[in-house]
Amino acid sequence: MKGKLLVSRRAGCRSGDKRIWFYLWRDKWLYLMLAPVIIYYIVFKYVPMYGLIIAFQDYNVFKGIGGSKWTGLLNFKQVFTTDLFWLSIRNTLILNLSTLAVNFPLTIVVALMLNEVRCSVFKRISQSFLYLPHFMSWVVVAGIATNLFAQTDGSINHLIKTLGFAPIPFLNSKGWWIFTYVICNVWKEIGWGTIIYLAAITGIDESLYEAAYIDGANRIQRIRYITLPMIRSVIIVMLILSISKMMSIGLDAPLLLGNTKVINVSEVISTYIYRLGIVKAEYSLSTVIGLFQSVVNIIILILADRFAKLIGEEGIL
Repeated sequence: MKGKLLVSRRAGCRSGDKRIWFYLWRDKWLYLMLAPVIIYYIVFKYVPMYGLIIAFQDYNVFKGIGGSKWTGLLNFKQVFTTDLFWLSIRNTLILNLSTLAVNFPLTIVVALMLNEVRCSVFKRISQSFLYLPHFMSWVVVAGIATNLFAQTDGSINHLIKTLGFAPIPFLNSKGWWIFTYVICNVWKEIGWGTIIYLAAITGIDESLYEAAYIDGANRIQRIRYITLPMIRSVIIVMLILSISKMMSIGLDAPLLLGNTKVINVSEVISTYIYRLGIVKAEYSLSTVIGLFQSVVNIIILILADRFAKLIGEEGIL
């Protein structure tokens, strides 16, 4: 009996292998199109993980990973006892939470507004203008922001002084700098963020809107009782993905918009890593911070996903 079972299992494995090779050959062109993406993630995402060893070494660029001295958790202790490290974490969370609180709901509102536009030409033109800032470099955006918000010769302050009011230090005051940072981020990314929501809205059955219209529902009621409930799962997924990036922040915006007067709010994790790793060549310490950042992001992602499942959503994990 055992022999028969063993033979049947082997036969099943062989037939399974044949099926796998059959599907691979049948869909070979699709897998070939997928190959560049797989290669990209292997080369630029997985292979660099080997460099995490540096976090546990007194890394010497001339000796390399193999010849550098092991220090265990000493680098972690040094980083976690540095005040500037905790300051950068606080600023990262403040900027990310502020941006999320403004950008996330506004993105949904803009997507709903675009969906209600009936003139296709005006809709396409509006979308083009909204998407355009996303493709601008932060160097360009920072230059525009400086010309607009500079205290002495900025366009906005020039208008304020013309009206008889004192100029506002948008880029030199801590509170106003956070406001300027959030405004620039929202202007740059709000249009690009509407793409997912517009795609979800277009998938809603039009018969639902027609039935609601016949029942006397106005436009606001159709948005409230049909559109928003139908894209609720997409909103939850996008919120989870946004929350999972709370410990990550781009280098360009804080570095280009920041200055010495607002360093207590502009020094974030990415700029701190830049100053440690590139300016001071403290590769081991910068790797420790990067590893800590990734681990915390994963923990936040898991917690956000668990919370989504508790309230009845599918989550992403």
